[in-house]
Amino acid sequence: MRLAIISDIHGNLEALQGVLKKVADLQIDRVICLGDVVGYGADPNACVDVVQDVSDVILAGNHDWAAVGLMSTEFFNPIPLMAIQWTEETLGQAQANFLRNCPLTCDEGNVRYVHASPFEPEQWHYLSDLEDGRDAMLQTPYSLCFVGHSHRAFICSESGCDQVVVEGDISLGDSDRYLVNVGSVGQPRDGDSRAAFAVWDQESGNLRLHRVSYDVLAAQEKIRAAGLPNFLAERLALGK
Repeated sequence: MRLAIISDIHGNLEALQGVLKKVADLQIDRVICLGDVVGYGADPNACVDVVQDVSDVILAGNHDWAAVGLMSTEFFNPIPLMAIQWTEETLGQAQANFLRNCPLTCDEGNVRYVHASPFEPEQWHYLSDLEDGRDAMLQTPYSLCFVGHSHRAFICSESGCDQVVVEGDISLGDSDRYLVNVGSVGQPRDGDSRAAFAVWDQESGNLRLHRVSYDVLAAQEKIRAAGLPNFLAERLALGK
């Protein structure tokens, strides 16, 4: 079984389409989405619809919750807040209702899927680097955790013997534990503007962080046409 794990699409349909094209080429058996389908980008409804069509599991992210009134927006900075408010006004009823009912976590045996952190998922802790990942892993019993939220792709092991940042792969060892931050499909912030996702081959034990180029210009033009802050368009080309 080969799984593609995606996260943080943030209304960027072009990036999502680029990732799904690569997923099709890789002959993936299951797609799991770790949340933040909306927020920032100009295609929230289309992204919700597409993710529903292709994913076996869809979890809730903090932007998803904020856009449908399930959490306070008082801690959002001004630009993300503007995007959340626009998304709330733009979401269709069916898409909003779907997001309201997405769970925070999915556990399959010794594997946890979650948007932010396997520890206290409702607190939306940011795991931005290898040290953050290991610290969070130590507070959980899971042998393998998949997260998103920080928009920074990496793989870390509890032992520190295996690690990957941005792009690359490792093979799972039976005596170690691992945390994978799959990065962001729609708005990477690790210095690489290409869309990010992870693939786990359960049979071989291989974990790989993939990067995919997409039509950034088209996504930028849609953001500007929607009247969203220009900064949200500019950052797509920077990976920051």
